[in-house]
Amino acid sequence: MTLLRGDADALGGLLRQPVTVALLMPFVIAIIIGCGLYGFSIGIWRDPLQGVYAGVKMPMLIFLTLLVNGLINGMLAQVLGSGLSFRQTLTACLMCFAIFAMIVGSLSPLVIAMVLDSPPSDHRDGESWYRLILLTHTAVIASAGIVSNHKLLRLLQNFSGDARVGHRTFIAWLAGNLFVGAQLSYILRPFFGNPHLKVEFLRDHPFNGNFYESVWYMAASALGPFMILFTAMLVVSAPFLLLIDRMRRPKLSSNQTTKP
Repeated sequence: MTLLRGDADALGGLLRQPVTVALLMPFVIAIIIGCGLYGFSIGIWRDPLQGVYAGVKMPMLIFLTLLVNGLINGMLAQVLGSGLSFRQTLTACLMCFAIFAMIVGSLSPLVIAMVLDSPPSDHRDGESWYRLILLTHTAVIASAGIVSNHKLLRLLQNFSGDARVGHRTFIAWLAGNLFVGAQLSYILRPFFGNPHLKVEFLRDHPFNGNFYESVWYMAASALGPFMILFTAMLVVSAPFLLLIDRMRRPKLSSNQTTKP
């Protein structure tokens, strides 16, 4: 409960303790159970065996993301002045992933209910449901990742002693975790299991393509040309909107001061 509340004082006390098996084991168990249940619930739509595969790969994905991104986050924490050491950064990241696992694990019953209400993978509408399920869970996993990182925001602010430094560190960690985790999930695919492909633990060529390209094509296929047009307009107009906002801000003259 302390972890889910994001109690900055209690979590800060944990980070200052020496790293021991007794300290880390509850977080590791939470990741294995929570992510294992969620992986099984999203893979069972294709086949029970695919559910078992996904139940194994979801915790694996979390630990690989921690391994790849843990050192990067440690360097970012040092550069941004958060006050966290590499050891404390790795422990904080493990806490974050444990929160993520408990969130997605609690959603497993809802996912199973959605699977029971959807047509089977060999149904004529199986391809459409496959895209819908994949996009839905992409959004759920991303949202759970944002919430779990945000739970540690006050901890980062307390350690750094500066709210702005805490926010910068939070944003840097969040971006890194989402970027690395998304691509690793693409490499470890399938989790859901394409209804037109056989059930297997890994694809034959896991490094072909990338996560973002795959999501783009599925979103365009599900939402139609409007999705492409809207996204293109957003990307093109964003720099101009930022420039206009910048130009409209009042500038201080050389003899003005911010102090009364």
